[in-house]
Amino acid sequence: MRKLKVTEMNRLTVEEFKEAKKIPLVVVLDDVRSLHNIGAVFRTSDAFLVDCIYLCGITATPPHPEMHKTALGAEYTVDWKYFQHTEDAVNELRTMGYTLFAIEQCEGSILLDKLVLEPDKKYAVVLGNEVKGVKQEVVNLCDGCIEIPQFGTKHSLNVSVTAGIIIWEFACKLI
Repeated sequence: MRKLKVTEMNRLTVEEFKEAKKIPLVVVLDDVRSLHNIGAVFRTSDAFLVDCIYLCGITATPPHPEMHKTALGAEYTVDWKYFQHTEDAVNELRTMGYTLFAIEQCEGSILLDKLVLEPDKKYAVVLGNEVKGVKQEVVNLCDGCIEIPQFGTKHSLNVSVTAGIIIWEFACKLI
């Protein structure tokens, strides 16, 4: 085996990325405070052709050098929009016909491995603050909650890790 060189990976140019068909998924960040987590969500969203990221509340917006360290330029390729209140972002997505899921441990959560998606629908996932998670007021506005099954002693994952798992699962089911 030989590692591929960057020039052998046939990556899209920024222009090609902007024109590429995206998966019908919007990622909503509800008060995510870490610039590294935000950058990682941009990078993962670029990798899997996520349609857009909604940045809400205290979530920082590009450009920012600390965000760029993990985004590696994805903050310039993936479309994004800022909302002061996450509820406004969720309400906009609802009026645009999106099915909304909070990524949270809730009564009646759907386990990620049991999630069934319809290829003709548009989806949005809300990821919450590193300490408090998705605000209850935002959970109340969602169509459901998705929970990542966990088997160890910890009951949470880093928001950027969670985003990677969720986005990958949606990409696999929608591409």
